[in-house]
Amino acid sequence: MRPADVSMPSAIASRPRDPRGYPVPAITPWEGGVPQFASLSMRRVFLCVTQRRCTVCGLEVPPGPLWRVVDGEEAEMLAEVLAAGVGGKFQNAAPTQEGPGHRLCMIYSAMVCPFLGGPEARRGEAANSYGEQIPRGEARGQKGGVAAYDGCEFRSTPVGPGVVYGHPLDLIEYERGEDLLDELNKALADEAGTVVGPCPEWLLDDEAATEAAFVRAMRGPEEDARARAERRAAQLRKKRQKQAKASRRRNR
Repeated sequence: MRPADVSMPSAIASRPRDPRGYPVPAITPWEGGVPQFASLSMRRVFLCVTQRRCTVCGLEVPPGPLWRVVDGEEAEMLAEVLAAGVGGKFQNAAPTQEGPGHRLCMIYSAMVCPFLGGPEARRGEAANSYGEQIPRGEARGQKGGVAAYDGCEFRSTPVGPGVVYGHPLDLIEYERGEDLLDELNKALADEAGTVVGPCPEWLLDDEAATEAAFVRAMRGPEEDARARAERRAAQLRKKRQKQAKASRRRNR
């Protein structure tokens, strides 16, 4: 389904768009003013997860379940786990590059994303996921799902850094994007009247701002405070040097 085919959540409507009208997710990097849909920025994923922001719209996610879109074998596995009533005992310790977000944003993404929208969808570009080569043209799989978890964290693992999810809580199964239309409309009705805050600039189309935000996040509060103090001290030294220079000119 194309963005023009369905109602767009207000949080996503404020996102930058590509020439086709597709909103650009918060985790999509930009290059030369063009969104790179075939890639995702792990720095953007890190910022979203550590600040509990939706990886689609970039806004904060309130307390409660975190949602993500799953496909193929993972969707089938979660369906079996939840049907057996053992979701609270199940946890996949393998990291993923995919971050979570709002229920509404994930439902919308599952409907309009060309790869997630149907079983005949194929990947447009090859990818590498923790050493596993994912070829161009790989099928999405027969089943898809929008899954809820009790939490997640971004952490280092033996195969590399990524998002590790907690216990699954719920799963909205679908085969094609249009199967989710009722769920989307219900979620949109629940969204009506809610206040949507601004998305930070470092999750829009400015990669320099993303890089700066990532550096600040990696420094931590103490190091960040020290860096700010050093900048203030440097500014003060420059100000005093200018004042001293101006004073010497007046005394000549």
